[in-house]
Amino acid sequence: MGPLHRKPKALDEERGKRRIHNIVPWIQNPLQGVDKEHLVFAPRHEASTLELFFDLFFVANLATFTTYHAISDHSSLFAYIGFFSIIWVTWFHTVLHDVRFENDSIYSRACKTVIMAAFVGFALVGSAFSPGTEKGDNTNFRVLCYTLVLSRVLFIIQYLVVGVYVGMARRTDIFLPLFLNILTYVIAAGAYGAMIPSFSDEKPVDQTNGIYSVWWVVMLIETIATIGISCFWRMLSFKKTHLVERMGLLTLIVIGEGAIGVTKTISRIMGKQGLDPEGSGLTLCIVLILMGLWMIYFDNHPHGHFGTIKQQIWSALHFPIHLAIVGLVEGAQQIALARYMSRNLSKLEKSFVQYCFKDHLDGAKLAAKLDDSIAYFHLEKKLQSSIFLGEIENGINEIGNSTGICGKSVTGSSAVDLPDLLFQLYANTWAAMYNSLGLSMPSDKDDDTVNIINLMFESWKLIYRYFWGAFLILMLCFLIVMFLIRKNKTDAFDLVSLFTRGTMIVIAAALIGVSASKDLMYRIIETPSILPLATSLLFLTILLDRIGAWVANRRNRKSGEPLTGHGVGDHGHGGHGGHGHEEDASHGHGDAEKHPGGVQVGGVATETPTPLSHRSSYNPLGGTGVMPSYFGADASAYSSAYSSAVPTPYDPIPPVQAGGPPTYMHHPQQHPTPPPQFSTNTAYVTPSGYSPVNNPQYGGAPY
Repeated sequence: MGPLHRKPKALDEERGKRRIHNIVPWIQNPLQGVDKEHLVFAPRHEASTLELFFDLFFVANLATFTTYHAISDHSSLFAYIGFFSIIWVTWFHTVLHDVRFENDSIYSRACKTVIMAAFVGFALVGSAFSPGTEKGDNTNFRVLCYTLVLSRVLFIIQYLVVGVYVGMARRTDIFLPLFLNILTYVIAAGAYGAMIPSFSDEKPVDQTNGIYSVWWVVMLIETIATIGISCFWRMLSFKKTHLVERMGLLTLIVIGEGAIGVTKTISRIMGKQGLDPEGSGLTLCIVLILMGLWMIYFDNHPHGHFGTIKQQIWSALHFPIHLAIVGLVEGAQQIALARYMSRNLSKLEKSFVQYCFKDHLDGAKLAAKLDDSIAYFHLEKKLQSSIFLGEIENGINEIGNSTGICGKSVTGSSAVDLPDLLFQLYANTWAAMYNSLGLSMPSDKDDDTVNIINLMFESWKLIYRYFWGAFLILMLCFLIVMFLIRKNKTDAFDLVSLFTRGTMIVIAAALIGVSASKDLMYRIIETPSILPLATSLLFLTILLDRIGAWVANRRNRKSGEPLTGHGVGDHGHGGHGGHGHEEDASHGHGDAEKHPGGVQVGGVATETPTPLSHRSSYNPLGGTGVMPSYFGADASAYSSAYSSAVPTPYDPIPPVQAGGPPTYMHHPQQHPTPPPQFSTNTAYVTPSGYSPVNNPQYGGAPY
C-alpha cells in the first residue's frame, strides 16, 4: 500500500482499544456540587441542554397564548399578564432548584419530563384563559389548578430528595431552610388544590377577579419565601450557580419570540398586496427594536458575582423585564397593524365619500363601485373575516336595489356623514378587515355600528398606552439593574446611563399622558411615527451608553488608580469595564501573571474550589487534595503525597538556592516529576474540581 493510502497511526491505535460507554446514573448526589470555599451549591457553571430544552416549553406556551389572545380590551390585557405570570413563576421556581441541586441522572430527567408535561397543561389552559369575563370556563380553570398542584408536588419531591442526601451527609445546618422550602410548596399546593371546588361545573363562572386573585397572591408569597430563604441561609444562595446565565438565556428566548411575531406581522401587512414601502419600514423598526433590546440588556449583563442579595433581587426583577419586553414587542406589532388598518380605512373612506358625495352614483353603478373598492382588500382570503362576507354582500345588493341613496341633495365630507346603508356597509367592511389581521372584535358584532367603531378606537387607545407603558417599565428596570450590578467607583458611564434611562422614563410618561387627549392620540396613531420614535429612543440610549463608556475609560486610565474590567489583565467580557461585570479581574494595571488552576505569580490568587462531600472534602495530609490544573489529567494521583510538600497558593515563593536541591515553586517547569504515591484515604478529585463521591473506584464513598 502506497504512502497516500496508509492509515494514520493514531487511528490504528484507537481502533485497537475498547471503549467504556457512558451510562447515565439513576440518581446523583446533589452535594457533589457544593463549592467548599464559598459553601454554596454550584453543580454546574453553564446551562445543560436539558435546561435549554425545558425553556422551549416556556416560549411555546407564550407563543401559543399570544396567537390566541390578541390584546383588544382591558380584560384581554389582564388575562395576558395573568397567564404570563403563571408560566413565568413556575419556570422560575424550576430554575431556582435546578441551578443549585440538579445533576444529570435518570431521576432528574424524569423530573424534567413531569414539569414539561405541566407546561403542556398550561398550553391547554392558555387557549381559553379568560378569567373575570363571561368567556371564562370553569373546566379550564380546574385544569389549571390541577397543573399547578402537579408542579408544586414535584418541587416538594425534589427538595425532599435533597433533604435525604443532606441527612446522609449529616449537614444539619441545612435542614431548616430545606424544610421551609418544602413547607412553602406544601402550602402553595394546598392553596391551589383548595381552589378546585370553586370551579365546579354546577357553579356559574365568576365574572369578577376575586377567586382568580388567589393564584397570583400565592405565587407572590412562594416566590418571596423562596428567595428570602436563600438570602438568609447563604448556603442555599445562588452565588456560584449559573442563575445569571439562565436568566440571560430566557431573556434571549423572550426577545426571540418577538421574531416569530415579526414574521406574522409581515404576512398580515404585506401578504395580500405584496411589498409596501411603509409596511417594510414599520417591519424594519420592529426588527431594530428587538436588536436594541438585545444590545441594552446584554451590553450590561453581569459576568460574575455582584452581591448575594443583589443577585436575588436582580433575578426576580426579570419578571417585569420579560413582561415589559413581551408587551413592547407585541405592542409594536399591534401599532404596525393599527397603522395598516388606519391607512386602509382612509382609502376605503375616500372611495365611499367620492362615490356618494361627489359622483352621486346610485343603484347598480354605486353597488358595482363599492364592490370593487371592497374587493381590493381580498377579505375572502382570511377565514377570520369570512363571517362578515355575507353581511357585506347583502349590503351591496340592498344598495344596488335602492334609489336616491346618494342623490344630488345628499352632502357630506367623511364616513360619519354617509347614509345609513352605506355606513352599515362601511362598518361591516371595517370589522372584516380588523378580523382579517388576526385581531378579535372587542364586542359582539351584533352591536350597533357606531359602538363597534368606538370600541375599535378604544382598543387602539389601550394598545398605545400599554406599548409606552411597557417601554417605561423596561427603562425603569434597566435603571435599577445599573444600580444592582455596579461594584466599582461611580464614573461617567454610570452617570450618563442613569441620566439617559431616567430621561427615557420621563419621555415615555409624557407620551402616555398624550392619550388623555383622544383627538391628539388618534392623530398620532394614524401616522407611522410611533415605531420610528421608539426605535430612535432605544438606539439613542445605546449611543449615549457608548459615549459614556468611552469618556469613563479615558478618565479612568488617566486617574492612576487601580483598574478592572475590559482590557485589564485580559479578563474582559465585553461591554463597559469596571462596573461589576468581571469577577476575576486583577485590581492592578495588568502586571500580575495568572496561571491555570487558580495559581497566580505576582499577586494573590484563589485556590480551585473543591466539592464539599462527606468523605472527600479534606485531605488527611493537609489541604484539599487539589493540584493545579497544569499538572495534567493525572495530577489527582499525586495530590495526597504532595499536598503538604508543595506550597499553597498563599505561601510566598521560596528563593532558588544555587547548588542546592530543587525547590518546588508555583510554575509547572520548576516541579520535578514526582514519584507515584497514592493514599487510600483520599478521594479522587477530577481536574475540573468535582469529586465523584458515588464512585468507590476512585476512593470516593457513596452515601
